[in-house]
Amino acid sequence: MTHKLSTLLFALAFSTGAYAEFVGPGATSSLTTVKSIGSMKDDDKITLEGFIIKETRSEHYTFKDSTGEIEVEIDNKDFRGLKVTPKTKIRIVGEVDKDWTSTTVDADYLEIVK
Repeated sequence: MTHKLSTLLFALAFSTGAYAEFVGPGATSSLTTVKSIGSMKDDDKITLEGFIIKETRSEHYTFKDSTGEIEVEIDNKDFRGLKVTPKTKIRIVGEVDKDWTSTTVDADYLEIVK
């Protein structure tokens, strides 16, 4: 029994590590463009840089970069007190959210690009 338990714990420890990542100030990852999101899969991790140009409804915004526009869901708490205007360049770290009729981005972290 203990052999099975230790094997299970070992497998869990190494399988979840593949998905771990730091999301926050100083984190480095390659940038994704709005245009490239169309060919990505649901839940793919992304990093966007651009501008929020309008709020479409509560916690939903239109995000724009040089390649296009996409709807982004950003929880109010993820702004962490940051003041963001349509002229504020931001970085969004999140994931692709695909369903039957649309593709959006679900933000996990937002920061101002300096």
